[in-house]
Amino acid sequence: MNTLRGTSRVRDWVGQRHWAAWLISGLGLVLAALSMWYLIVVRALYLGAVADQGPAVLLLNALEVLLLAGFSLVLVYAGYWLATSTFEEHRVWWAGLWTMVGLAGIVTLVTFGVTVQLSQGRYVSDPTLVQELLLAAGGGALAGLLIGISTLRETVESEEARNQRDALLFVNELLRHNVLNGMQVIMANTDRLERAVDDEDARALLEANEDRAETIVDLVENVRALVRSVSNEVDLMPVSLTTVLRTEARALRQAHPDAAVTVDIETDVAVTADELLPAVFENVLNNAVEHNDSETPEVVVTVTADATTVTVRVADNGPGIDDDRKTAYFDAGEQAPESVGQGLGLYLVDVLVDRYGGSVRIEDDEPRGAVVVLEFERAQ
Repeated sequence: MNTLRGTSRVRDWVGQRHWAAWLISGLGLVLAALSMWYLIVVRALYLGAVADQGPAVLLLNALEVLLLAGFSLVLVYAGYWLATSTFEEHRVWWAGLWTMVGLAGIVTLVTFGVTVQLSQGRYVSDPTLVQELLLAAGGGALAGLLIGISTLRETVESEEARNQRDALLFVNELLRHNVLNGMQVIMANTDRLERAVDDEDARALLEANEDRAETIVDLVENVRALVRSVSNEVDLMPVSLTTVLRTEARALRQAHPDAAVTVDIETDVAVTADELLPAVFENVLNNAVEHNDSETPEVVVTVTADATTVTVRVADNGPGIDDDRKTAYFDAGEQAPESVGQGLGLYLVDVLVDRYGGSVRIEDDEPRGAVVVLEFERAQ
């Protein structure tokens, strides 16, 4: 099967107009032919002298043969590989151009060096001259080929990354203008209907719809934050961690008035982040309350800092997290059994904190509960 597939690829290669790839393989074949001529014709005139010079010279000549053969084989195969690759033909020409530039450049340098030697009255034997030119041609062509393929790959990868970024930005706009705005209209209408309907069963259905709509809005917000982070739409900069934590703590108290939220920050501290930093603590703080089974949920946020690192510890008095789940909760789609979300909250936290050059982990609290530990680079 592999033999048939290889034969088919060769047939496709020969049958198509891959002139740049043919050029590279052709250079390899020409180099191989010249090498054979050199070894059979030129070297044959000096076999006696070579044989008299001992095993060291024979070893050098064997190495010479291997180099010439290696250069030729690599060039021939490279042309075949480029012709059967997914690269567009006009891009393959760049590899062919670089191969020719490398060959011409190195041969020119060697020729110039030999010319200088001759002008100084130094003798250069015919085999040595031909040997140096062939090795220079093979080495230069191979070096140019590697530069051309590297440039080709970088160009293609850059364009793919730019296309992916454009697609992500489009998704971000779609979520913002269509999905998010539409869900906010649905939530507003549901709230109005809930106040106007007296039937208890109907009100229960409306409340369920409103809860589901809020879940979808949270999901959209998390996805939008992920898109903006992955696409590098926002730049890193110094952000006041103190302001973010106090703002998010205030929002948590308003959303959960039965929870006791304490924030312990002695001085104003800035970290390296972006405008998405509030999403990190919004998810961590909400998780600390929403998955808390205590009669009075308690959340304690403490901040410590040194010259280079800022550590934030978010502790709760909930049921805690099993050791085998402490890492898994940061994977996309992982969530507590009672959660109605999509498991993107802590995944978003992990992605954003990693982008900021920090880290996040979960530890046990005493006597019960969990502690989310977030470390950031301190902004100077």
